[in-house]
Amino acid sequence: MRLINIIQSWRLVPVWLRILLLLAGGAKVWGAGIYAGCHFGGKDIRMGLGTFVNRGVFFDGTAPITLGRQVAVGHQVAFITSTHEMGPADGRGGRVYDLPIVVGDGCWIGARATILPGVTVGPGCMIGAGAVVTKDCEPNGLYAGNPARRVRDLPA
Repeated sequence: MRLINIIQSWRLVPVWLRILLLLAGGAKVWGAGIYAGCHFGGKDIRMGLGTFVNRGVFFDGTAPITLGRQVAVGHQVAFITSTHEMGPADGRGGRVYDLPIVVGDGCWIGARATILPGVTVGPGCMIGAGAVVTKDCEPNGLYAGNPARRVRDLPA
């Protein structure tokens, strides 16, 4: 996956070839549009038909990441699936563990948002630019801030 990741991230690689390279590496991204500069840290990444991933998106990929159909992902969004337990005072970064991320159909994730381990973003949500999503998001809501909170309901 490392070599595929290097090649697919180049700007000169057309979107169709990027998709084929990622499929060859084990990612399930058929029918998605993925632009240059993205990093795929693992192969257990799934994207639904019509999903769009903008430039510079980071997929940690130590646990599964699933994006539903028609998801729009802004520039430099980070999907972080790994974290640490809190350790003792002489080393707070304890044991590493991984949790999956799921993003429902029709979501829009704004530029530079961060989705943390174990989060499920319900269908139809909007995540504001720069938001840090630490907990699950109920469907059809606008979430913003750090930590992200539901700002308002969106029409279903």
